[in-house]
Amino acid sequence: MNEKTLAFLKKILVIMLSLITPLLTCIMTCEPLAEYDKSCIAAEEKIGGFMQGVCHARGDYEMMKEAGINWTRKDIPFPFDKEGNLRQNYISWKAEMQEYADNGIRIFAITPYPDDYIEAGLDPRDEASKERIQEIAQFYCEDLRGIAGAIQVTNEMGIDRFTYPLTLDEAAYFIGIQLEAMQEVKGDIIVGYNLGGLSILTLPPKMLQWNDFCDYVGVDLYLGSFEDIAKEIDQYLAIIGFVRKITGKPIIMCEFGYISNGKQKTEEEKVAILQKYGYNSEEEAIADMDNFILKLPADMRDELLEIYPDYTAEQYGELLFRGEYKSHLYCALPDGFYLNGYEHTPEGQAEFYSYLLPEMMNLDYVIGAVIYCWEDSDDCYVCGQAECPVETGWGLVDCDGNAKPAYYAVKEVFTGK
Repeated sequence: MNEKTLAFLKKILVIMLSLITPLLTCIMTCEPLAEYDKSCIAAEEKIGGFMQGVCHARGDYEMMKEAGINWTRKDIPFPFDKEGNLRQNYISWKAEMQEYADNGIRIFAITPYPDDYIEAGLDPRDEASKERIQEIAQFYCEDLRGIAGAIQVTNEMGIDRFTYPLTLDEAAYFIGIQLEAMQEVKGDIIVGYNLGGLSILTLPPKMLQWNDFCDYVGVDLYLGSFEDIAKEIDQYLAIIGFVRKITGKPIIMCEFGYISNGKQKTEEEKVAILQKYGYNSEEEAIADMDNFILKLPADMRDELLEIYPDYTAEQYGELLFRGEYKSHLYCALPDGFYLNGYEHTPEGQAEFYSYLLPEMMNLDYVIGAVIYCWEDSDDCYVCGQAECPVETGWGLVDCDGNAKPAYYAVKEVFTGK
């Protein structure tokens, strides 16, 4: 099947999804007894009401609270060295999190990734590591009590860069044994895991044997920023409802947002970027892929070679020119990466929150919404480029801490002011 046929079929799919979105949203979100669900009531009581949060806060306590934000989501550094001693970076991190708690901001803590454990000599694929992994899981609950009100076991298993080197089955086991260990010590802390990308479909069935240990299931969703299929903002609600139906658990939107920049590049501008690397076309680059990859920004090059070491030139070309890394290579969102009615501008980002946040909060089984993220970034953490919009323009405030229109939109929803 050629590219023109695929593009035509994609357009048909987009149109069909847009047409059925109202009905699909109604079916998926309809759950009239959710307000009486004891698990939702209990989880929300533990966290003191609907979680109004933001990822990666920077210590702007008063500005956050002024906007009604009373939670921030933070990554726990791996706590122990190979001799079992607490690492200084964990001690420092905990002290920083205590400062948030002292200033009225609760912590939604994310436990480390599989490769952090492997680096410390604990391989989730090795049964001999199970007991120690579970001991560390209990440590998080006990050591962070009074600081963290919620814990998420690792992050976005199913996304290659986070799951590596585990398979999804191994990742489910890694999550599950930690949830099981936390059950007897978690107390008033709620614990769960999150779904990102296609794992929304594939991970929940693998987690069923540990479902009883979850207080919530998290959803990470970025429609209109990483793909060109979902075009309607209400598709957020349909997906949230779908996850609720297949898990039966309270839902926290652990990450969601909308990029506030990302103007598309013209074909001439794309060629100019390729010429910067010494090539006049994508075909030339694919024909010399071994050298082309070595010329890419170091962060992107290293990630490609680590996660996809055995790819052919054509497979690398698919990733770079038609797949996930296209946005990073050309430092622009590709054609079609948007939601209808919401431009990738500061104003479009604000309109996104003004509409979506109240709709989410009206769903009785959604007990929290954690916006991604507090502050714009100086450079993209995937490719390392300052001009790449993919991981730089998500903030409610800019890199200097100045409020963007999205800040005021979120404030109005969370505080009514």
